[in-house]
Amino acid sequence: MRWATKSTWIRIAVLFAAYLILPAILLGITRTLSITHPTGTWDGAKSSWLAILFLILPLITIDVAAWDGMKEGWSFLWALAPLICFLLPMFLFFNDSALIYGIIYSVLGIVANAVGSLFSLVRPRRRQ
Repeated sequence: MRWATKSTWIRIAVLFAAYLILPAILLGITRTLSITHPTGTWDGAKSSWLAILFLILPLITIDVAAWDGMKEGWSFLWALAPLICFLLPMFLFFNDSALIYGIIYSVLGIVANAVGSLFSLVRPRRRQ
């Protein structure tokens, strides 16, 4: 087990940036489309927010955690990083009831990191 390497921190920063940038882009799109829509509300806004919360952010968490597991091995840091990275976007774009999703993202992150580290162990090393 390792705590962190520089590349792990870079991957966590990528995760944090994705957690911030994707909802910010969606917020801009929904506000723009709501202004230009005849009824004043865009019909796809709620489903787009749910897609971000239930599909896109978990998939990004799984991808980044598994990538780190394959490159660096298993790290306990992935049990905390997704939750901590989700706290700011939770208060900016969602509400405090979305905290459970941050916990779920942490569970997904630690499982994906563990699975990625298994692939790291299985992958043959190249001779130089």
